[in-house]
Amino acid sequence: MKPLIVIILAAAVGYVAYEYVYPPFAEAMKFTKHVAPAPKKKEVVVVAPKPKPVVKEEPKPEPVPEMKPEPKPEPKPEMPKIPEPPPPDPDAFVAPVFPSVDDVTKNWTAVPAGFFATPKQITINKDLEIKMQMGKATAASTFKTGAKIFVMGQQGADLVVGASAGSPMKGVVAMDDTDFKEVFSKAYEDIKVVRIDQARKAHEYRLAAAERAKNAPASSSASSGSAGNDKPEKDADGTYPLLLASMKSGEVTEIKPDNIKSWGDVEQEKIDGTDYWTVNVKYETQTMFGKFETEAQARIKNGRVEKWVYTGSGEVVP
Repeated sequence: MKPLIVIILAAAVGYVAYEYVYPPFAEAMKFTKHVAPAPKKKEVVVVAPKPKPVVKEEPKPEPVPEMKPEPKPEPKPEMPKIPEPPPPDPDAFVAPVFPSVDDVTKNWTAVPAGFFATPKQITINKDLEIKMQMGKATAASTFKTGAKIFVMGQQGADLVVGASAGSPMKGVVAMDDTDFKEVFSKAYEDIKVVRIDQARKAHEYRLAAAERAKNAPASSSASSGSAGNDKPEKDADGTYPLLLASMKSGEVTEIKPDNIKSWGDVEQEKIDGTDYWTVNVKYETQTMFGKFETEAQARIKNGRVEKWVYTGSGEVVP
């Protein structure tokens, strides 16, 4: 027991001497205290976990939409059938077509000269002073709005006028300062109505004549072909020598060979109780509005043209 206590005391003395006596002594003697090196740190190696193998997933097929049968379209209502127009009637009347006022007057630059053959009364649209002249004598006349004056001719865009229909004193006034265009247009519309009516009557006359010829008894034809009332001959060019001779002799003046547009066929008719050979001709006649197509009929008896008449009205052609 005693030796153990001695060992413990020796260890204690050694420890105290080393801790408290040695440091100042070592510093004075420039000794370095032995310091045990710090223990090395263990390097920690981190091992990354192995990646799990990527398993590619197959894309799931998109669901196919259920195909529904398309609904059947509702039947469209049937369009009402448009009745086909009836075939044109070959015997129907076709009204003649007339040129417009602008065409007839060439946009008012050349009014047909025939319109001025007889002076027409027109109205002044504003107060005007018109110089009237007769030979070398000149006089100024004042016309108030609404005054009447007579037109006798045309000079470009102006009108030749006079205070009265037979006045020798004449002046010039602008066309647009008068109602001349309205007067001319109204007269033109009136003549178109007359011409259409004449054409309709001529058409009706042709139909009636054809019906009469179709229903004419055979005995009438034989008697009409007796000596002195032979059927007029038609030349190869479509003309009739008998009708040409009538024109050249002056039996008719309005119809001339060079203004005939077409020659009709010879027909046999009983008109007002008299048997005639008849031939219709279409020709152009000069009017105050220019040339218009007209139809006339030659009535032939005993080898001569007894008369020429308008087929529309039955009036004698001059």
